[in-house]
Amino acid sequence: LPYRVNANFIVRADELLHLPAPYEGYLGSVSVRPGDLVREGDLLLKLDTSDLLVERAAAAAERQRFASEAEKAEADKKLADLRAARAALAQAQARLDLVDYRLGRAEMRAPFDGVVVEGDLRERIGAPVKIGDVLMKVSKLEGLYVEMRVPERDVDLIAGSRSAEVAFTTRPEDTFGVAVERIEPAAQVEREGSV
Repeated sequence: LPYRVNANFIVRADELLHLPAPYEGYLGSVSVRPGDLVREGDLLLKLDTSDLLVERAAAAAERQRFASEAEKAEADKKLADLRAARAALAQAQARLDLVDYRLGRAEMRAPFDGVVVEGDLRERIGAPVKIGDVLMKVSKLEGLYVEMRVPERDVDLIAGSRSAEVAFTTRPEDTFGVAVERIEPAAQVEREGSV
């Protein structure tokens, strides 16, 4: 006879990618929410770039000013002023490159076809984000597995099984076939008993 075991389980993926904030800024727009299927390259979210655009304009103007100072020092044959202007020009160029790099990372796109599993940010638009904060998690749909905590009293009943079906509590009519790969022999104590 088929035997039904009630146990908590978690669906996990072999490939789960965390998408952290690339720099400190503000959340601009969000295109997806958890549960949405995404294709590789789909826009997930965008950080606000208005501050970066102002910073870029200032860095470009500064670079132009130092380039002009370098040309003037070269025309006047002032070697020390020329070197100082070129060093300042290189510094301004590096700042401009950094701003361009951040502008290029302001849009976060799906790295592969999959599903958004975490990161409902629609209510946080305009909120500050810090560098390294995980904003979203995207999972591939291939390589999914179920990690289940089976009550100790039921382990003997499923120990010889090589296949089973799992169903979510919210949709018991939909079952999914799984292969039993391994049973860890160590019991863990939880509130409901050992699993």
